[in-house]
Amino acid sequence: MKKLLYIYVLVAFINTSCSSGGGDDTGGGGDTSDSKPSSPTLVFPSQNQLCITNVLNFEWQASTNSDGSSVIYILEIAKDNQFNNKVVDEVLTSLSKIVTLEKGFAYYWRVKARSTKNIESDYSPTAQFYTEEVPNSNHLPFAPALKSPFLGQYLEAGTTMANLEWTASDVDGDPVTFDVYFGKDKDALTLVSEDISANTIQVNLDAVDTTYYWKVVVQDDKGALVTGPIWYFNL
Repeated sequence: MKKLLYIYVLVAFINTSCSSGGGDDTGGGGDTSDSKPSSPTLVFPSQNQLCITNVLNFEWQASTNSDGSSVIYILEIAKDNQFNNKVVDEVLTSLSKIVTLEKGFAYYWRVKARSTKNIESDYSPTAQFYTEEVPNSNHLPFAPALKSPFLGQYLEAGTTMANLEWTASDVDGDPVTFDVYFGKDKDALTLVSEDISANTIQVNLDAVDTTYYWKVVVQDDKGALVTGPIWYFNL
């Protein structure tokens, strides 16, 4: 009887020890408190929208966090698609914000979320829109947006050609053409392609360990033009 009691106590001790160890192994496995919030989805103004008023209610869909915690939002509105010339840069708890803007300008906007642990989401895709000044007048095209190579990209060693690609649009729906400037000196770029309708060209790369710069000028069929920012990549 004493022998059976001894075996029972020994087995109980082993089971207790294993249970304690198992709890330590899995205790932190499900912790998602440092998770990254999802990117907000923009609702209004929508992409390429022509707004007949300059007082706009910016709206976006809620971001989600896997741990269920709340988030705040950073709203940015700018007059350029690089967001160097911001007119709004505000932290909000709501999903909308009424903003009064100048008439007759192209604007670009985006939103990101920030968790209570200061972990930020990626920015939403940028949306561009226009505030109309004179009804039925011609508007400037939107500034071109970079597609590839991405800004600052290092191309594979030995690359001798690069495909430059961008996007552009016009709020009036006018056809647009492009002038492309390219070179190694950002202050003295050379016109390498003029009045083209395609939004991609191929350029020769003749030097390694070099930074290449380029920009695109967009023009509609009524002569209104916009010069894009200077982009760069490395070889």
